[in-house]
Amino acid sequence: MTGFVDRQRAAQLMEGAGIGALVLCAPEAFHYATGAWIGPAGLFRRAGGGFVIIPAGQDLPIGVVVADFNAAQLRLAAPEAIVRSHPIWIESAPVEIGTHGLALAERIEAGLASLGRAPDFSRPATFDLAGSVRQLQALLEEFGLERATLGIDLDFVPAADFAAIQALLPHCPMVDGSPVLDRLRAVKSQREIDLLQQGIFLSEAGLERLQVDAMAGMRQADLIALYRKGVAEAAAGLSHPVVTAEYVTLGARAKGADARAVAGDPLKCDMVCTVGGYASDMSRNFTFGPPSADQAELHAIAERAFEDGLAALMPGNTLAHVHRVTTESLARQGLRSFRRGHFGHSVGQSVFSEQWPFIAADNDVVIEAGMVLAFEIPLYMDGLASFNLEDQFLITADGPMPMNRMPRRLERLG
Repeated sequence: MTGFVDRQRAAQLMEGAGIGALVLCAPEAFHYATGAWIGPAGLFRRAGGGFVIIPAGQDLPIGVVVADFNAAQLRLAAPEAIVRSHPIWIESAPVEIGTHGLALAERIEAGLASLGRAPDFSRPATFDLAGSVRQLQALLEEFGLERATLGIDLDFVPAADFAAIQALLPHCPMVDGSPVLDRLRAVKSQREIDLLQQGIFLSEAGLERLQVDAMAGMRQADLIALYRKGVAEAAAGLSHPVVTAEYVTLGARAKGADARAVAGDPLKCDMVCTVGGYASDMSRNFTFGPPSADQAELHAIAERAFEDGLAALMPGNTLAHVHRVTTESLARQGLRSFRRGHFGHSVGQSVFSEQWPFIAADNDVVIEAGMVLAFEIPLYMDGLASFNLEDQFLITADGPMPMNRMPRRLERLG
């Protein structure tokens, strides 16, 4: 398997939704299904740069429509998939080297001729949605799904593109397949879990470097640079690409980027480390020098609420139950009017580290083994401190297994 899709779970979810196949357009969904990049056409973030068909029938392979520019790479990355291609704006030609007697231009022309293109062939300015859908239609016919109900990832597809796809596939009823895709991605494969664990390992290496070297007088950018240095050193030799995003708040009231840390300043480090497209999320809190009594108490409130909510993060409970338990813990500690929209979320592959399902008051999703959830207690008090205590957990049959090893206490810097 080259992608991350659990075909058996996908089949069960599609059967329950009355869907014959998922047809995915989002670049992140494309990578999730194939393990490969959608290619440069996906950078436009419009439907048609590429498509992936995941049939409900497990006897059928995954089908892929991809730009001709990177079709060969896709076939290597996903050899089990059935691949069709469509032309995009990038022109490319095979060239014979070491051929005597032919000028370079002649060899390029010979390479173009070997592609067998029609005399009137031309390339679009970017890519042609209709041409991409024609290849999608051919795959559907090959799979016997030319009249199947298709679940489209409508949380991504622009309205105009969806109307065009509907018009080009008039015999296929189309419904929103995003809820099925969300539920499918909520339970992780071991390879996904490994990437998410690696992200936490790297992020903690970065925070440990920050904790050792940070000192008063540094700017926010200096502190972030320490974190990135620690991540880069720990990531040396990894084959997967690593990208970080840092959500840092310095000061009792958020300081400007050029302001320098002074004694007594709190520091929130909400860090996202993405490994191979999978974004891990965690947060720790610090003070430059000893915290004030109020800062220490605020963090203690977060720690107690964290422990109470974590005890409820068990398979079989709903995410709404976890939210309620956490809210009640804060209320018992005096924060009776505190209203947080969610206390955490799933993590994985997306344009943002926060993914469905959320630990929210109205979310009746049942916690399952195989989920990876970031559980957090954010307490942002302007004039005192912005703290966020966040860890990532793999849900097992026996309960949440922590991916983090750093202590959750408030630490001193400098």
